[in-house]
Amino acid sequence: MMRLAALLFSLAACSLQAAWPEKPIKVLIGYTPGGSTDVVARLLSPKLTEKLGQPIVIENKPGGAGDLAAELMLQQPADGYTLLMTTVALHALNPGLLKQKFHPINDFTPIAMVASYPMIMIASPQTTFKTPAELKDLAAREPTFYSSSGVGSPGHLSGELLTRALGANITHVPYKGGAPSVTAIMSGEAQVNFATLPAVVPQIRGGKVRAIALASKERSPAVPEVPTLAELGIADFDVGTWTGFIGPKGVPPEVVKRLNEAVAEVVNDPAIRKRLMDEGAEIRLMSPQDFGTFMRAENVRWVKVIKEAGITPQ
Repeated sequence: MMRLAALLFSLAACSLQAAWPEKPIKVLIGYTPGGSTDVVARLLSPKLTEKLGQPIVIENKPGGAGDLAAELMLQQPADGYTLLMTTVALHALNPGLLKQKFHPINDFTPIAMVASYPMIMIASPQTTFKTPAELKDLAAREPTFYSSSGVGSPGHLSGELLTRALGANITHVPYKGGAPSVTAIMSGEAQVNFATLPAVVPQIRGGKVRAIALASKERSPAVPEVPTLAELGIADFDVGTWTGFIGPKGVPPEVVKRLNEAVAEVVNDPAIRKRLMDEGAEIRLMSPQDFGTFMRAENVRWVKVIKEAGITPQ
């Protein structure tokens, strides 16, 4: 009897995997169009559509440093038809800064890690400072602002850590997404910003913003001429972000496996892989289990950093 039950369960699982997906798959983005998460999602979606045989529909739901999109996704069935392109902010930064309406790890199903990328310090073309020390001098002379994609974002954390390392008076101005925060740099509304590298490579190459330094241990092949903050005198400054697909808690394992395999195939496509790396991404494909372990480790790491630094929402 037990063997029969096991066989029936196995057949049902195979049937589910074969049938899924039977309708379009919605992928929520917790930020405005034009940010790195949005850029990566839209880069992958056409090929994922081909692999899965159903349209991948991208919907931007900015708010709460990514938390709003997560809340909306958690209201949907855990059937694999509503996913979230997530980032470090949702699982590791926001828990240290904000009161979330969900558990940052346990309420989600890890599906597929895609890539990680460093933060890069950029400046308004209307400024002339080239180092953190010169930025400190500027802040001592006149009101100075750093923009970010929102409270709890990697850019917010990077800016706060830099301000504290310098002992400088630089005011945080949060925007509703990475693209508006970079536009503020281009227009001179703010003087400095920490952006995700894929989101600003075109603006750097086009001279619309000035690259100052990478918040990473090593230089990036995407912008090899840009030094690290350590090279400019700010030691142990390593802040980056990452992105991947998650679903609500309880997505069937067969669906998770199918999605993970499809994402890996797309990311390993030579043209997609080259595009990601040219924009500063480091490919970080993982099994769903390893992705979950990684998310937990990131949560422990960054909540500790935030608490020890005394960083609070502004």
